Amino acid sequence: MVRGSKSLLLAGIGLAVASACTPTLAGPTTTAVLPAATAGQPTEPATQVQSAGVQVVEYDLGEATIVQAQFTEDSRFRQMPIRLTGVLAVPEPRGTPAPVVVLLHGNHPGCPIPDNDKVDRWPCAPEDEAPNYRGLRDLAADLAQAGYLALSININAEFTFGFGEPQPGERLVQVLALHLEALQTASEGGPNPFGVELTGLADLDRLAFLGHSRGAEVAYWLAQPTALEEGDSRLAFPVGWIDGVVMVAPAVGFAWPGPMPVPFLTVLPACDSDMAFQEGQVFYEEARSDPANPAWAASLWLEQANHNAFNTQLRDEALARPGRPDCEPLLRPEAQREFLTAATLDFLAALFAPAAEAAQAAARLGMNPRSPAPDSLYGQAARLASLTPGEARLPVLIPLSADELGQPWNGGRTTTEGITTHFCPAGYYTPFVLPGSEPCKRVNLTIPGNPAMIVVTWPQPGGRLRFTWPEGLDLSRFAAASVRVALDPTSELNTPGQPPSLTLELTDMHGGQASLPARPEEPALGFPAGETEEDDLFEGGLFSGRVPLTTLRFDLASAQGVDLEAITEASLVFGQAPSGALFLADFEFVQAWEPQSAP
Repeated sequence: MVRGSKSLLLAGIGLAVASACTPTLAGPTTTAVLPAATAGQPTEPATQVQSAGVQVVEYDLGEATIVQAQFTEDSRFRQMPIRLTGVLAVPEPRGTPAPVVVLLHGNHPGCPIPDNDKVDRWPCAPEDEAPNYRGLRDLAADLAQAGYLALSININAEFTFGFGEPQPGERLVQVLALHLEALQTASEGGPNPFGVELTGLADLDRLAFLGHSRGAEVAYWLAQPTALEEGDSRLAFPVGWIDGVVMVAPAVGFAWPGPMPVPFLTVLPACDSDMAFQEGQVFYEEARSDPANPAWAASLWLEQANHNAFNTQLRDEALARPGRPDCEPLLRPEAQREFLTAATLDFLAALFAPAAEAAQAAARLGMNPRSPAPDSLYGQAARLASLTPGEARLPVLIPLSADELGQPWNGGRTTTEGITTHFCPAGYYTPFVLPGSEPCKRVNLTIPGNPAMIVVTWPQPGGRLRFTWPEGLDLSRFAAASVRVALDPTSELNTPGQPPSLTLELTDMHGGQASLPARPEEPALGFPAGETEEDDLFEGGLFSGRVPLTTLRFDLASAQGVDLEAITEASLVFGQAPSGALFLADFEFVQAWEPQSAP
């Protein structure tokens, strides 16, 4: 990817926005830089903290006006007033500018909602506006301690309906441009409205975003090759603008999922009662569906975590979680945030650190294909779905259509022996809408992301899903075979206390064979926690827990007695339990790879 200077790009933002929606500061100033006399005033007496060279300051850049282009010139909603507030955490100077991390809070009430009304009233008095950005202050401070310059900005304006119906992203890009233009100017030695020394400290050519809830969705949108369709009057961010994205409990609304051009990390809380079906997994599923997707990705499933505890300003979003024994008790909010900090720091190191350190950080995230996929991360029960870069993947089965059950992605032939397979297209549907889809269990249980997948059932041990390549397949450069699976907790074929096993068997053209069993008590094959309740509408009842598809790996270094340069058959063998039913989303061979640090 060709990367241009983000300094030039920021200048381009101003030009791009000017044609239709120019953001302006109140008064005579028409840029993001405030006069020195009004710059950097904290909103509270004790908002600046300094520790071990790290400075954390709550800043107020003053009032500004952004333009909502969908409203006519004479509409009172055309010119929207906003306040440019946020938290800035600055690392100890280390001789070179620091990578910049922008934190985006979610859609939580900004201005108060009047009695007997459904929406807030915008604008409201500064003391009445909820400082949702402060909820990510501790995370910003931790990032600065690790050497990143982090700012958590106020994006309440993006979500309010109190000043006309918003066009997704239109307000955000203007707000974002104002904050980042001010940061860039201060880093270049110009006027500094932040109240802390910034000259030479911000490297906007190394930029990552972290978003929570709706903030995660807009961060994902910003990272797309183009955020807009041709002819749209709003601002588009080109490829290269963002180096990576962390999406925490992401919402799914306006951003259409698709291939992702940059690495991303998704954190899904298992006990989320806001995004109750962990809808944000769909972003991973769409990236996984393209074998040429250039970027790596990790989706972390965090047990006992809720939606709101990632932000210190918010309370638990649910009064109770009936039928969810896996959510009793919830993680302590502090432990949940510590998990996020640790995962984010490793993700950022994988983006920006030197090669050896970046590889170690990716391994701590669970991305090393030579290691078993984890069942715990950073001291907490957690699971992983891992996606290697397209150039390091050799897909065998990514079941995006029923036709792929007979023809592997890389040629050859697929056959079954002692098992039954059923294809499930992506998305949510009922048997009434899609007759014959009962095995997919879409109406009975929650599989986050509702991916395209197959259901594999077997009435007795030893059933096989067999892939053959008569001309031979060279696997010598690959580190592991990777599958994503989950057990169907509602199937009568699965016996509680007797989880199935899964074995990879390889055969070469010389007759050599190797058998690679999954480890005992493999977490990806375990019974999900939850309860099945009878339901009058859907046969089979409703399962209260969650059934995430997670990664299971077979280390090819253990394939003794077989020539990996001439593999003619690879079989997934289902056994151990008397019978069983599994959901299977992916089967591929993956190479060992190293993250490519941003320049």
